Amino acid sequence: MENDASLAWVGVDRVAEEAYRLLLSRDSATADDVVGALGVTDGEALALLERLHHAGLMSRRSSGEFFTVDPRHALHALVESRERRLAAVRESAGPLGAIFDAARRARDGGPGTSVISGLEAVGDRYYRLKQTARTELCALDRPPFLLAPNEPLDEAAVRRGVRVRAVYAAASFEADGRWQELGSLVSRGEEARVVPALPIKLAMADRSAAMVSLSLSVGSAEYLYTEAPPLLEALGEFFEHYWAAAVPLTGSPASGTLPPAASADGAAPGRRPTDEERNLLALFAAGVKDEAIARQLGISPRTLRRRIQDLFTELGATNRFGAGVAAARRDWI
Repeated sequence: MENDASLAWVGVDRVAEEAYRLLLSRDSATADDVVGALGVTDGEALALLERLHHAGLMSRRSSGEFFTVDPRHALHALVESRERRLAAVRESAGPLGAIFDAARRARDGGPGTSVISGLEAVGDRYYRLKQTARTELCALDRPPFLLAPNEPLDEAAVRRGVRVRAVYAAASFEADGRWQELGSLVSRGEEARVVPALPIKLAMADRSAAMVSLSLSVGSAEYLYTEAPPLLEALGEFFEHYWAAAVPLTGSPASGTLPPAASADGAAPGRRPTDEERNLLALFAAGVKDEAIARQLGISPRTLRRRIQDLFTELGATNRFGAGVAAARRDWI
């Protein structure tokens, strides 16, 4: 049974917690210190310190040393973050319940709603749904991806005046080519945002027809298709909930470079963020891993870490949490 005081409840694994409790009694530590104290490899020690750093429990200096943050502040912030996420899950119970009820009615032959199974049938209905949109397309996107990239459909929709809005789960950026695909869509007019996770896949046209996933198993294709107004209203509210909570991506995600770091006296007051700065902050907030970001940008993890450090310096922060707070104060996100 999990210890009631275990930091696992706020996303810190057992080994990282062991290292954290050990390092609380020290002023600072390096990866070599962790290797000597816990008997782990160099790579494992650095990974432990990085996880604690990303959780806001430790700060990092350019010298490579890590300093523990006062747990009375750091753990409070972690608990508040987890509470916000749990509250969002709780709030989604109603709309998800409506989807569940509609699926049951569909299997019983409910009007305006049906279950579509099979990759070919799902793909055909999905493409027809997008082609019929005249004013708005809304989507919640996450793995697994069953269909080929659909940039031509989305681009054609934008050209005919359709507003295309999509919320992507962080896991969407782990597949090869997804970053470039999204950058292409955003540059052509799609409004894109990112969140840590999504419970379903959804596509909705003009609030008059929608498709929602009934299975998220790899290789399985089963969707609910509906034109029923009550269910469409519920799905619309569900989409808007995630849209409001998501962080926007702007411009081409792979474009732009970070500007020189601000001087210690706070140079460049009022400067607006570059597209790359804004997108990095969005991906941080969604929890996209550094390895996935670097792979999609086509740069080395070392180069990405340098860009992240430049961003931290610009914001006067030492970790992702602090960068998010500073960016919010500047109205960057």
